[in-house]
Order: sequence, then C-alpha cells, then structure tokens
Amino acid sequence: MKIASFEYSKNMKAIKSRIRRLPKLVNNAMDAQTKKDVKNVIIEFQNGIRRNNFGLKQLSGVTIQNKADAGMTKPNTPLYGEGDSQRNSLINALSFRKIKNGYRLYRRRAKHHKADLPLNVLLAIHENGAIIKVTERMRAFLHYIGIHLRRETLVVRIPPRPVVDKAIIRMLQKKKTKDPDKMIQEAINQLIRTGKESMFNKLKED
Repeated sequence: MKIASFEYSKNMKAIKSRIRRLPKLVNNAMDAQTKKDVKNVIIEFQNGIRRNNFGLKQLSGVTIQNKADAGMTKPNTPLYGEGDSQRNSLINALSFRKIKNGYRLYRRRAKHHKADLPLNVLLAIHENGAIIKVTERMRAFLHYIGIHLRRETLVVRIPPRPVVDKAIIRMLQKKKTKDPDKMIQEAINQLIRTGKESMFNKLKED
C-alpha cells in the first residue's frame, strides 16, 4: 500500500508540474497561430494579385497598352503593373508586427515608388474606392498607370477593389480545415498525460 501511495503521490507531483507549464505553452502556441494567420493573409493577398484571381474588373485594352508602353512588366494584371520589381509597390503593401498580445497585420506607410502617396493610403483608396480631387501629381500618376484624364477633369472616381478583405476570407476558409482550439486542447491533454510537448512544438511550426 505504501508503494502504491508513493507512486500516486509521485504521479500527482508530475501532473502538477506539467500543469504549471501550461500557461506559457498555451500563450506561445496562440502567439504562433496569430503570427501564422497574419502571414497567411499576406500570402493570399500577394498570390491573389499575382494570379489575378480575385475577380477584379479586368483592365481595358487601352490601359493595358499604355502600361506596356510605360515599361510595366505585368500590364495585363490589375494592381500588379510593375510585378515584383519594386519594394514599395502595392504587392508589398502589407506587413505584420509583434504587439503585446500577438501579431498584427498592418498596411505599410512607405511612399509608393511612383505615386506621391504612402502605400497605406493608396491601398485604402483601392480597398474602399474613392472620389479624388485631381492634382497635377495625381494626374501624372494616373497617366503613368494608363488612366488619361481630360484637362477639365477635376475629380476621378476609383471603384473599390477589396483585395485585403478577399485575402482574409481566403485565409479563414483554408483555416477551417484545422481548428487551432481543438489542436491546443489535444496538446494540453498530451502534456498532462505524458509530459511531452511535441504537439505544442508542432503548433509553433510555420
């Protein structure tokens, strides 16, 4: 009986020790999952633009020709005229940063390589659509991307192209096949039963 009691006490101490490790392990796993989520949004955003499969309105033949004449490498693809050749272009407008309780997706504030606008502002215009007062700099930029305005045109309407929303929806749809809450619960059960952290380690993998 003493041996059984000793074994029971030993097992309880081991379980208590494992439980004390749980908060840090769970927080790290959730942190890693948030990081993967925001990185996957960026991947979906970039792939959707590159592959031109977000269902955006296709460019007119005139606009395509004007972009080609301007030396753009991807004149047929909306929002992707320069391809990946420019760091500060719309394809690279999204990034992520570490915050206190995880990671956050954000729109970069660097100035667009051609337009006299920060990337976050230019992306917001495309996302939400806008009616913009035409300045000479804006007129020159629109001309560069294939939109040629008459001199008397003082405002221009840009239709919404919600590519970030579409990227988030795609990420969430793919995430449905893997329930992170269920995976964390299984990792907790494994740790308490066996003391192993392999499932927590798997959750942290990219």
